[in-house]
Amino acid sequence: MRSLRNGMLAAGLGAAFVMTSSVCAAPRKAPAAPKVPELAAEDVTVVELKDRMPAHWLVVNDVVFTHLLDGRAYIVDADKGTYLGMVPGGHSHAGVQFSPDGANLLMPGTFFARGSRGERTDVITWFALKDLMPGPEVVIPPKRMQALPLLSSIPLTDDGRFMLIFNFTPEQSMTVVDAQAKKLVGEFETPGCALAHMTGARSFMMQCADGSLQSATLDESGVITLGATTDPLFDRDDPATDKPVRVGNSRWLFITFAGAVTEVDNASGTPVAGARWRLTGPGEQGWRPGGLQPYAFHAPSGLLYVLMHEGGPGTHKHPGTEIWVFDVARQQRIARLPIETPATAIEISKDADPLLYTALFGSGTVVVRKPADASVLRKIEGLGNDISVLQAPPVAAPAAGAAK
Repeated sequence: MRSLRNGMLAAGLGAAFVMTSSVCAAPRKAPAAPKVPELAAEDVTVVELKDRMPAHWLVVNDVVFTHLLDGRAYIVDADKGTYLGMVPGGHSHAGVQFSPDGANLLMPGTFFARGSRGERTDVITWFALKDLMPGPEVVIPPKRMQALPLLSSIPLTDDGRFMLIFNFTPEQSMTVVDAQAKKLVGEFETPGCALAHMTGARSFMMQCADGSLQSATLDESGVITLGATTDPLFDRDDPATDKPVRVGNSRWLFITFAGAVTEVDNASGTPVAGARWRLTGPGEQGWRPGGLQPYAFHAPSGLLYVLMHEGGPGTHKHPGTEIWVFDVARQQRIARLPIETPATAIEISKDADPLLYTALFGSGTVVVRKPADASVLRKIEGLGNDISVLQAPPVAAPAAGAAK
């Protein structure tokens, strides 16, 4: 058996040698390599930014839901429909705030020493608008609330002096940073109450778990003092959402999941509930507000723009299929505007000749619209898929003596 196997092996090797020899004896010409087309030269472009955001530039926040470590904010020009730049936001990106002089974006961020793990560091970073480069940083307690963005979790005081960061661990507290001196002031307990809805230079309201509102103030050094608390203002079966709308210096509209509206004024230092009305009328009970950013208020006209959809309880994050427009002073709807693309976020520029913006979470597109009829002016595409909150910059007050 061994000699037979060896013979077969020898025969096989011989055959292999003969085959190889025959190939070597008559080599074939290798086919010519395919010609690689010459690549066109790329044009390198430089975008020149400004020292202050114009009224029709827009901050587009991307929470990057599929990899939360990589949040970012894009800057776009809505008049031209162009992308201008980006600033990184870190884990669970919450949005930005504009410095009073408009020259910087203040961005809270969370970072881990080893990417997705390791020592956690929370900071507020100043990004210069002129080049979007990072500047000073203030390290804050690693406790800030990490959720889909709520701008009332990271407000600046109206005078621009302090930045507040709402913490939820689930213990509730507020971190205060001196935005002028760029230093940490401290952390202050706010038991049972959340967020900070500004109502003046150094005052704000918080929403509490039982449906009440609590007032608070900051002194010159940034220390928070808790003030009066209201009785519960909202029905347990239809609570107010965490997305109220500021409609005046000290006035906010708190809107329930089903569309009931309560105006609250904190001018006296104690929240006072005023007018109550509804977004819906007879036969419209199936309609309700929804989305991640369902409201936009335009102060010069006094108009409130609301994303509305048909749905029942639990659909408060569903995208809007129509934009309803309300005259807040008259508590009256003045228009229903169907939109061709559903939207989860809505914003309007703050100037007298505004642009209206919508975006759908997952689309990567901001739609620029006419406020009068929501018709599409242009689309800015190719942005991050997980667009959460849109932010139009504040409009500068006219200089003293300037024509009105």
